[in-house]
Amino acid sequence: MPFIDQANGDKTHYITTGSGDKNILFIHGNLSNTIWWEKTMEILPEEYTSYALDLPGSGHTPETGIRHTIQYLADFVKGFVDSMGLMDLTVVGHSMGGGVAQLFTLSNPGLVKGLVLLDSMSADGFHVLYDGGEERMRKAMTDYDFLTTAIRVIAPQCSDEEMLKRTIDLSAKASEQVFIEQPVTMHEANWMDRVHNITCPTLFLHGKDDHFVPQDGSERTAAAIPNCELRYIDNCGHYPMSEQPEEFYKELLEFIGTVY
Repeated sequence: MPFIDQANGDKTHYITTGSGDKNILFIHGNLSNTIWWEKTMEILPEEYTSYALDLPGSGHTPETGIRHTIQYLADFVKGFVDSMGLMDLTVVGHSMGGGVAQLFTLSNPGLVKGLVLLDSMSADGFHVLYDGGEERMRKAMTDYDFLTTAIRVIAPQCSDEEMLKRTIDLSAKASEQVFIEQPVTMHEANWMDRVHNITCPTLFLHGKDDHFVPQDGSERTAAAIPNCELRYIDNCGHYPMSEQPEEFYKELLEFIGTVY
């Protein structure tokens, strides 16, 4: 299980595949981890080297204790990228990780050649978990069956039971900050007034049956990014990489083929 110590000492768990000089970085969302990216990474051509990291308090990366603002998480990703010596990245962010990917790109435009946003939080925030109340998130933190049901509801087409169990088992061990603080910081976040500064080629994918991340937020964000194409994936909820893996892989491979 590979870890790297960032320059400031933050221990970061990651997975990697491939051996090429074209780098792809995958960023997971709230209550997620690197497991969601495994199948996609395994089938990418060898010309690409792909990386996925666990954010603080998620997966196998220890909690740092620093408030989980979306900008802080983007800075954490930058620390990982620097420690690994990565450049010329295509950054793929899912859900909250899409917000992290947007802010990482805004802060480090010279490192990013292409951006893929996958059922991403909007540039003007994500409010569903916050509006649902802290009590519901505390129940998810302490009630495994409740957490399992919640994840299954937003991934209705996911049939990989082994993968689902592994990722839910790991999600159940996430830090209190992940469960309780991230819904607040996603609600507070708003960089809509500067998202137009993302100028790299951008692909925004949204599951057509995703009732978790509002479609109008994806449309607002995609419209504000100058070089962005928004596409919908049929028969798909919040997790295209697991619900419609072939369609997601096709879209991803086609896009990165135009980037490099």
